[in-house]
Amino acid sequence: MFGNFGDIMGMMGKINSFKDKFSDLKSELDGEIFTTTSNDGKVKITMSKLATVKDIELAEGMEKEEIEDLVVMTLNKALEQVKNEAIDRAKKTAQENLPNIPGMPF
Repeated sequence: MFGNFGDIMGMMGKINSFKDKFSDLKSELDGEIFTTTSNDGKVKITMSKLATVKDIELAEGMEKEEIEDLVVMTLNKALEQVKNEAIDRAKKTAQENLPNIPGMPF
Protein backbone atom coordinates (compact mmCIF):
# COMPACT_ATOMS: atom_id res chain seq x y z
CA MET A 1 0.00 0.00 0.00
CA PHE A 2 2.69 2.49 0.96
CA GLY A 3 4.82 1.35 -1.97
CA ASN A 4 2.31 2.88 -4.37
CA PHE A 5 2.37 6.14 -2.40
CA GLY A 6 6.16 6.20 -2.70
CA ASP A 7 5.89 5.64 -6.45
CA ILE A 8 3.44 8.52 -6.75
CA MET A 9 5.69 10.80 -4.68
CA GLY A 10 8.67 9.85 -6.83
CA MET A 11 6.73 10.60 -9.98
CA MET A 12 5.59 13.96 -8.56
CA GLY A 13 9.22 14.82 -7.83
CA LYS A 14 10.18 13.97 -11.40
CA ILE A 15 7.33 16.09 -12.74
CA ASN A 16 8.45 19.05 -10.61
CA SER A 17 12.00 18.57 -11.88
CA PHE A 18 10.61 18.43 -15.41
CA LYS A 19 8.85 21.79 -14.89
CA ASP A 20 12.18 23.28 -13.77
CA LYS A 21 13.89 21.88 -16.89
CA PHE A 22 11.26 23.49 -19.12
CA SER A 23 11.70 26.79 -17.30
CA ASP A 24 15.45 26.51 -17.95
CA LEU A 25 14.77 25.71 -21.61
CA LYS A 26 12.57 28.80 -21.92
CA SER A 27 15.38 30.96 -20.52
CA GLU A 28 17.93 29.37 -22.85
CA LEU A 29 15.75 29.91 -25.92
CA ASP A 30 15.11 33.54 -24.97
CA GLY A 31 18.87 34.14 -24.67
CA GLU A 32 19.78 32.56 -28.02
CA ILE A 33 19.68 35.05 -30.90
CA PHE A 34 19.70 34.37 -34.66
CA THR A 35 19.19 36.35 -37.88
CA THR A 36 17.06 35.36 -40.85
CA THR A 37 17.50 37.11 -44.19
CA SER A 38 15.05 37.38 -47.08
CA ASN A 39 16.03 35.48 -50.22
CA ASP A 40 17.14 38.70 -51.93
CA GLY A 41 19.00 39.96 -48.84
CA LYS A 42 16.93 43.15 -48.53
CA VAL A 43 15.37 42.29 -45.14
CA LYS A 44 17.12 40.92 -42.06
CA ILE A 45 15.21 39.98 -38.93
CA THR A 46 17.02 39.23 -35.69
CA MET A 47 15.08 37.46 -32.99
CA SER A 48 15.43 35.18 -29.99
CA LYS A 49 14.67 31.50 -30.31
CA LEU A 50 11.67 32.24 -28.09
CA ALA A 51 10.26 34.43 -30.92
CA THR A 52 11.06 37.88 -29.53
CA VAL A 53 11.95 40.21 -32.41
CA LYS A 54 15.15 42.07 -31.54
CA ASP A 55 15.83 44.00 -34.77
CA ILE A 56 14.63 44.47 -38.34
CA GLU A 57 17.01 45.82 -40.99
CA LEU A 58 15.76 47.04 -44.38
CA ALA A 59 17.80 47.83 -47.48
CA GLU A 60 17.67 51.42 -48.74
CA GLY A 61 15.31 52.41 -51.54
CA MET A 62 12.61 49.82 -51.04
CA GLU A 63 8.97 50.59 -51.84
CA LYS A 64 6.30 50.27 -49.11
CA GLU A 65 4.63 47.23 -50.71
CA GLU A 66 7.98 45.47 -51.19
CA ILE A 67 8.88 46.14 -47.55
CA GLU A 68 5.56 44.74 -46.34
CA ASP A 69 5.84 41.61 -48.46
CA LEU A 70 9.46 40.89 -47.57
CA VAL A 71 8.99 41.57 -43.85
CA VAL A 72 6.03 39.18 -43.69
CA MET A 73 7.86 36.49 -45.67
CA THR A 74 11.08 36.81 -43.68
CA LEU A 75 9.29 36.95 -40.33
CA ASN A 76 7.34 33.80 -41.18
CA LYS A 77 10.59 32.11 -42.18
CA ALA A 78 12.15 33.08 -38.83
CA LEU A 79 9.08 31.96 -36.87
CA GLU A 80 9.16 28.58 -38.62
CA GLN A 81 12.76 28.16 -37.45
CA VAL A 82 11.75 29.12 -33.90
CA LYS A 83 8.82 26.69 -33.90
CA ASN A 84 10.87 23.77 -35.23
CA GLU A 85 13.73 24.36 -32.79
CA ALA A 86 11.40 24.79 -29.81
CA ILE A 87 9.48 21.61 -30.64
CA ASP A 88 12.67 19.58 -31.10
CA ARG A 89 14.22 20.84 -27.88
CA ALA A 90 10.98 20.42 -25.90
CA LYS A 91 10.70 16.80 -27.07
CA LYS A 92 14.32 16.16 -26.13
CA THR A 93 13.79 17.73 -22.69
CA ALA A 94 10.65 15.64 -22.18
CA GLN A 95 12.35 12.41 -23.26
CA GLU A 96 15.30 13.04 -20.96
CA ASN A 97 13.31 14.12 -17.90
CA LEU A 98 9.80 12.68 -17.80
CA PRO A 99 9.12 9.32 -16.26
CA ASN A 100 7.99 6.64 -18.69
CA ILE A 101 4.23 7.20 -18.89
CA PRO A 102 2.31 4.86 -21.20
CA GLY A 103 0.48 6.69 -23.98
CA MET A 104 2.75 9.77 -24.00
CA PRO A 105 3.72 10.75 -27.57
CA PHE A 106 7.48 10.90 -26.92
